[in-house]
Amino acid sequence: MTHSGPAPTGTYWNDHATVAAFAELPAPPYLAELLAAPAPEAALALDAGCGAGRNLPALAAAGYRVLAIDLHPGMLDQARRHTGPRTAFAEADVTSLPLGDQRASLVVCHGVLHNLHHPDALATALRELYRVLVPGGTLSLNLFTAGHLDPCLTPLGDDRYALPNGQHMTLLSPDDLLSLIHASGLVPSGEAVQYLSPGDPGQRSVWRAILTRP
Repeated sequence: MTHSGPAPTGTYWNDHATVAAFAELPAPPYLAELLAAPAPEAALALDAGCGAGRNLPALAAAGYRVLAIDLHPGMLDQARRHTGPRTAFAEADVTSLPLGDQRASLVVCHGVLHNLHHPDALATALRELYRVLVPGGTLSLNLFTAGHLDPCLTPLGDDRYALPNGQHMTLLSPDDLLSLIHASGLVPSGEAVQYLSPGDPGQRSVWRAILTRP
């Protein structure tokens, strides 16, 4: 199978069926654990790649002002159903965040960075996430890695892979991912969690960690 270039991301992420499927997903349990402590007064939480908005009610309920960004208007339209007086939305790319330096006390970026089309873009996104965090701020990060490569993926070189639908993903080894994290200035807090998750199509290797800006 050959691909002349990546399929437009919006073709999949703005699709009604895709949006509806993501709208059914609950917030992950590890988010509740992260939000067990009360938010600092007037603190801002950034959901970088909010998708259909599954994290937004929990972030607002924990006391945060929330900025939810996503690249895809179909997802944002669904996410706005979770809107409230403490939540704002922006159509934006994680490689160029619409937020000033050191503004967010908490950043959530779940299932996003592997969708970037080149390792350089992933490195840029990590630097952006570092930039917007306040010193001592927390980033909850998870993404797919090359820890397990399903046979349905077509290797394209430079850590890039094509899905059967033509979409491209960047899948780094966990060691290479950690190298980019350290180069961005972010520091892991505790050990990363790695596990296999069922996907459509194929199994995905998930890497999840809490990172901080010193």
